[in-house]
Amino acid sequence: MTRASRSGRVRKISGVILIIAGTMFYLIRLVITASGTEPSDTETTLSILIGFLAFFGPFLTIGGLFLYWRGSQYAAKADAEGILTDHRPEVLYLRSFRSDPSTAKYIFSHFAPELSGLETQEEQLAEVLRPFGDLVAIGRPGEDLPEPGAARMYVSDQEWKEVVKRWMQSARLVIIRAGGGENLLWELGEAVETLEPEKLLILVLEMNVKDYESFRTKADSLLNVPLPEGVETLQRYDQVSGFIGFAADWKPSFFPLQASYFKMSLFKPYQSLFKFALKPVFKRFGLEWQPPALSVARLPVYALLGILMVVAELSSVLKHPRTRLPLVLLGALLGIAIGLVLRIARRRELKLVDWLRPLFH
Repeated sequence: MTRASRSGRVRKISGVILIIAGTMFYLIRLVITASGTEPSDTETTLSILIGFLAFFGPFLTIGGLFLYWRGSQYAAKADAEGILTDHRPEVLYLRSFRSDPSTAKYIFSHFAPELSGLETQEEQLAEVLRPFGDLVAIGRPGEDLPEPGAARMYVSDQEWKEVVKRWMQSARLVIIRAGGGENLLWELGEAVETLEPEKLLILVLEMNVKDYESFRTKADSLLNVPLPEGVETLQRYDQVSGFIGFAADWKPSFFPLQASYFKMSLFKPYQSLFKFALKPVFKRFGLEWQPPALSVARLPVYALLGILMVVAELSSVLKHPRTRLPLVLLGALLGIAIGLVLRIARRRELKLVDWLRPLFH
């Protein structure tokens, strides 16, 4: 085990411990509030302890997520050295660098890890594609640590196109994540010139319809066939998510990211979505496809947390109506306001999380 690998492992373990501690702090406080056994005024020590749990729980969770993310980055950097030097088949993953999540985006999108897991979308994609080969990609120039997922090779601006061409010729499968940018369109054009149609997949991941239609218009001129329209492939929340595969005559097919509720993994939700969507591709390559296991834990976990939160708030309101009710109403209004701001930001293509990026680098 290399030094970077050990460092990554220590950080990940430390992060998990902090996340568990933060979650337990929150749940303990929630259970005490819901049970109606709030400490009396004379129990000063216990009151301070409960306040400590309620206040520091979120900070422990955030710190744990940061450590886990950094540990995953160190581990990914160490693993990439072995992957890029072996001779296993590879799956080439091409994307715009803007699609790589920042530290801030990772933390705030995984703030409830007990509900969403800790692995990134790219890590879950790499795991599903492992029967095809190791996922490899070009790394963002200048970054010290990569995003966990694909093994990254770092090349200069002068040689990256030649590297992509060589990888395309040897890759078992090429996946291009839909997005913007001239470099991405060059990669798509090169894939059309180089690859057999069945070896190319276009990944559309949580794109709003406007962005997808912009990409589709540009891609159609390169492919000489029309990709599925956004309205035809529309998923939840006005977003398009799925894979576009091609037949031998370049006729496109859309494989949506969708799975039944109990087929979605509690800690790796995208893994189930990717696996179901790629079932036709497994079959085309003659690879064994097995459905994800049933995830019976989802409903009880969500229901338990929801009940605890509702009971805790109702208990507090009933015991201290003059002080708690205004706070609950203020919290509800604040939640509605934040939801509206995020929705407007998404509609107007504002990436609010980028404002916080300097704080986590």
